[in-house]
Amino acid sequence: MAIKKQEFYEGAAIHQLVRGGGAINLKYEDPFFIANNDLVLHIKYSTKGRSPWAFTFMPDERALLKKRAEVSELVMALVCGSDGVALLAYGAFCDIAGSGDNSIHLSSSRRHGQHYTISGPDGALDRKIAPSLWPRLIANRGRS
Repeated sequence: MAIKKQEFYEGAAIHQLVRGGGAINLKYEDPFFIANNDLVLHIKYSTKGRSPWAFTFMPDERALLKKRAEVSELVMALVCGSDGVALLAYGAFCDIAGSGDNSIHLSSSRRHGQHYTISGPDGALDRKIAPSLWPRLIANRGRS
């Protein structure tokens, strides 16, 4: 069976999670990965080689994310080509995605050695996202 492009990017993101430390149990519930039976991961990817990277969220996808976030903690992994993964909590997604149910585009950008800036129709996040947050996601869970 052929390997799909999406599987390469998802696999790279999951590889970073596993190598980042912490015990992890993963299962797949299309289109989500469930980590340790409680954390829902939604992985999006951009194949572009350089910053900025673009991510499109269609209306049905936005509705699915909203529904899932109502019952579980949901985070998104924005795989920025081969550069790295920007971690985006669902609440932060809502802050920049705007209201409504139309399709939207998010953009992630960063200069060499710096953090990711993520923006959407309602502006940019008020903070930058460290590339090291994604690999440490599981290891840092439960710490205060």
